[in-house]
Amino acid sequence: MESKPPEHTNRSIALYCRVSTDEQAKDGLSLHEQQERLESYCRAMGWENPIQVYVEKAISAKNTDRPKLKNLMKAVKNNEISKVLVTKLDRISRKLLDLLNLIDTFYEYKVDFVSISESFDTNTPSGRLTMQVLGAVAEFERESIRERVFETMHYAARQGKWMTQSPYGYQLHHKELVVFEPEAKVVKLIFDEYFNKGMGYQAIAKKLNFEEIPSKFNKGWSTQTIKLLLSNPVYKGTLVWNRSDSTKEKRTSKDDGEWITVEKAHDPIIDKKTWDAVQNRMKERQIAPRAKSSPHLLGGLLKCGKCEASMIIGWSGSKNNRYRVYRCSTSKNKGTCSMKQFRADDVESWFKQGLVTLFQSVDHQAEIKVIPNEDHTHTSIKQKIRTSKKRYERKVEAYTAGLISLEDLDGEKERLDGVMGEAEKVEVMNTFEIYDLLSKFEKQTQNISTFISFLNIQDAKYLIQILIKKIILMNEKEINIILN
Repeated sequence: MESKPPEHTNRSIALYCRVSTDEQAKDGLSLHEQQERLESYCRAMGWENPIQVYVEKAISAKNTDRPKLKNLMKAVKNNEISKVLVTKLDRISRKLLDLLNLIDTFYEYKVDFVSISESFDTNTPSGRLTMQVLGAVAEFERESIRERVFETMHYAARQGKWMTQSPYGYQLHHKELVVFEPEAKVVKLIFDEYFNKGMGYQAIAKKLNFEEIPSKFNKGWSTQTIKLLLSNPVYKGTLVWNRSDSTKEKRTSKDDGEWITVEKAHDPIIDKKTWDAVQNRMKERQIAPRAKSSPHLLGGLLKCGKCEASMIIGWSGSKNNRYRVYRCSTSKNKGTCSMKQFRADDVESWFKQGLVTLFQSVDHQAEIKVIPNEDHTHTSIKQKIRTSKKRYERKVEAYTAGLISLEDLDGEKERLDGVMGEAEKVEVMNTFEIYDLLSKFEKQTQNISTFISFLNIQDAKYLIQILIKKIILMNEKEINIILN
C-alpha cells in the first residue's frame, strides 16, 4: 500500500521567482519584488508553514530545464512541499504543455499551485479550469507575436535591412551596415594572411592575439572565429538571413530555399572575386580528421579509382610478416567494389615517383618562400620580453617616485637583460633552422619525393594538401595526381 504524503502542516511553502535576461530591466519583475509579494500573500492568508525560496536568475522559461525548478520538483517528490506560489503563470512556464505536466505532478503529490496575479489556485476545480484557459491564451498570444515579428523581420530583410547585431568590421545605423574602418582593416588583413600568405586559421588567430588586436566583444581570436569570418558572405556585401530555425530547443539549419539572400545590400569590405577565391581555397584545404591524425602518408587522402571511395589502411600477411595495405573502404565494408588491396609501401613509392614525373613535366619557375611558424616556445619568449619590459618600466617609475632603491632597479634590469639574451639565442637558432631547411630543399628540388620523405608525416601531408587536389589509385603503378 502506497504511503500518503504528509499533511500540509508538516510541509513547506515554496516561493518560485524567476526573471529572464531580457526582462531584468522591466518594472515589476525584479526578483526581490516577486519574493516580497509572495511572502506578503502568505501572511495575508495566515499560512504559517516554513517558506523555501527558489530564485531563478536570468533563466528563460522556454523549457523546464532550469536548476532551481529541478530542485523544487525534487522537493515536491520528496513530499517536502505543500504549496507552490508564483506571481504569474509565465514565471514557472511559458508553454502550456510544460505547465500542465508540472500541475499534474503537483496534483499527484497533493501540492497546491497558486498564481497570485491571476487569483486562483489548483486546489479548486475553477482554479484548474482558469489555469488551463489562461495558459492556452498566453501561448496563443506568444505564438501570434512571434509570427508577427518574424513577418516584419522577413520583410525588412528583403529590403536589405540587417536584423541582428553588426558583424566584425561593420557598425549598425538604422538597421543598415556601415563599414567601420578600424575593424575593416583587420578583416582585410585576415583575408590577406590566409589567401596571399598561406597562413592557417590557428596561425592567424595566434598572430592577432599576440599583437593584442581586439576581437568582437574582446573575447580573443580563435580558430573557429577566423574560419567563420572568412566564410561570412557579409564581407562581399551580401545579406543572408533566415538560415536557421531557433524556435526549438536545438537550433537547426533551414533549406537553402528558405534563406533570404540580398546581393549588394551594403558596402563590401572584400571584393567578390577575392571572397570567392578564399571559399575555394577553404574547400580545397578541407581534410578529413582521419587524414590529419593518420600516421600513414596517404591515409585519408587516397581515393579508389573504381568507385571513388576512400582507400583505408589495413594489415595483411602472416603473424610474423605483417605489412600495411591500402584497400577500398567500399570493397571492405560492402563488397561492391572489385578494387584489390595494395601494399602501402608500394603505393606511397608510386605516389612519390609520380610526383617527380609530374613536377618535371611542368614548365614553371617557382619562388620559394619560407614563413617561420612561431611555435609555443618562441611565442612564450616574446611574451616574457613584453612582460619584463613592462615590469622594468614600472620599476623605473617607482624609483623616480622614491618608492624603491637603485639596487632594486638594477636587479630588474639584470632580469630584463637575461630574458633578452634568451630571445636572441632562440632567434639565431630559428634563423639557422630556416636556412638549413632552405638549403636542403634547394638540393632536393629535382627529387621532391626525397623532400617529402625528409618531412615528418604531418608536415608532409600538409604539403601534399597544399600542392595536390586529388590522389586517385587507378591500378598497380598507376596513380592520378591532380594539382591545385
